[in-house]
Amino acid sequence: MDFRSQASMGLSLLKQYGVRDFYYRFREWCEFRERNKAYQAHPEFYFPSGRELEAQRGKRWEYAPLISIVVPAYETEEAFLRQLLDSVLGQTYSHLELCLADGSRTDKVERVVQSYADSRIVYRRLEKNGGISENTNCGFAMASGEYLALLDHDDVLTVNALYEMVKALNEASPRPDVIYSDEDKMVGDSKAYCDPSFKPDYNEELLRRNNYICHFLLFSREILEKAGGLDSAYDGAQDHEFVLRCRRNGARFCHIPKILYHWRVHPSSTAYDPGSKLYAYENGKKAIRDYLKSQGVEAKVELTKDLGVYRVAYLRNRNMRVAILSDQKEYASLLRKAVGTPQNLEVACGHMPSLSNQAIQAVEADYIVLAKHWMRPARRDWLERLLSFCQEGRIGAVTGSIATPKGVIIQNGMKVSREGKVSPLFGGLPGIYRGYCHRADIPANVSTLTLDFVLLSKKAWEEAGMFLEKLSPRAQEVDFFARMRACGYEAVCDSEVKIVCHAGQPRGYDMEPGEREALKEKWGAQWEQGDMAYNPNFQDGDGRFTLYRKK
Repeated sequence: MDFRSQASMGLSLLKQYGVRDFYYRFREWCEFRERNKAYQAHPEFYFPSGRELEAQRGKRWEYAPLISIVVPAYETEEAFLRQLLDSVLGQTYSHLELCLADGSRTDKVERVVQSYADSRIVYRRLEKNGGISENTNCGFAMASGEYLALLDHDDVLTVNALYEMVKALNEASPRPDVIYSDEDKMVGDSKAYCDPSFKPDYNEELLRRNNYICHFLLFSREILEKAGGLDSAYDGAQDHEFVLRCRRNGARFCHIPKILYHWRVHPSSTAYDPGSKLYAYENGKKAIRDYLKSQGVEAKVELTKDLGVYRVAYLRNRNMRVAILSDQKEYASLLRKAVGTPQNLEVACGHMPSLSNQAIQAVEADYIVLAKHWMRPARRDWLERLLSFCQEGRIGAVTGSIATPKGVIIQNGMKVSREGKVSPLFGGLPGIYRGYCHRADIPANVSTLTLDFVLLSKKAWEEAGMFLEKLSPRAQEVDFFARMRACGYEAVCDSEVKIVCHAGQPRGYDMEPGEREALKEKWGAQWEQGDMAYNPNFQDGDGRFTLYRKK
């Protein structure tokens, strides 16, 4: 991007965010540039070598499905289209077909396609341009593969994209219905790859607020037939709506933590200027709202300044009983009074000097708030907000973003490394920061929460087997939330609820000697897969989303 383009974008952002937010955006942008430099300096960390690609071409799979790559084309620039065609036809996994549904007015696309003598290309000139969704559905009708994949007409696949997808299909049991990968961006028709999006594993709360899954997307014919094709009522956000609909129809998701897709950035693209297609974000809002309605969830869905990121506020519509337990009786009473008397909510409070299964078991409530006296929620509706997450029954625990009195993030939940080291997510960042890919600013599922301030489902707590009181606090958290998630419950950090920690220094993240080794015996197989809210391309030893460095 040249200086004039950067200046134009900067002025646009200043107008959109205001002076204060723009200052922090500029700081984050500087960090973004440094991350891009690091990413571009070491492509060997992220892409396979020539020797690896050669080995991939010779691989014979037990399960080798035909994969149909569907491309809705429209007046595609010749250079872009040739790059796309070359990237698909040059795949190291070659059992594929490329289905091009061309809605162009001219023969611009057809002439380029005809210059390729490859029987794997299935081309159809459409009678009319029906829009992105209808054209894609025409591509689905042309496809004969067991699995289908989506590719935008000006984007590019990495040469190993299908190999990695088929590898996942052979290794996963049961086979997933939907597979997605990490991605980056490419500038114009160059190979200046930048802005890598290293994603978490399937994350329901995050997906309800941002289509982080996006590219590269592969799905089974079976789930396509169950869910149906793309819906033109959501054009611009059709991929997001489709993924949500797949989820609604019971799809099993698999994430490949590798860059397999290059999303092209040019002046007319949404990636370059999100505001250029505002209708797409309005349709995204509608897609989320309709998905939640289908799940029986009432919610208010709004656009934010960060187009593509949505604010979702669940509306509680059921009776709930809550008990607030604190290490100081007076503080429990203070929290109870601050809550007031919301409708359909029965709130009691009690004294629990230290974590006690017996004390929790004795409470007659559906939900338990554990609150140390130095943890102070910053918003009055904190309990209503946290409870609103728990209405679907899948959420076992939820808390907010833990911050210092000066607004510095202490943690947005925690991650557990492959060796069992516990680290805070986004620890040390200014509270106003959006974080890597806006992740510090969006409520999301995480693997582990602090027990210093948390709302627990008593049912989930009981089914998980309660707390192991003999463990140190940090080991208790790691063990309990691993057991809770193994029972099918989710943990959520709501970054929009700030919990201010007034302790001089929050306790550290180390366990007592021997505890990590004991827990590794128990949870090592799970740890080895990586933390569900993180990505193996980041440094494993902290939660700051710093790019991984090979030694």
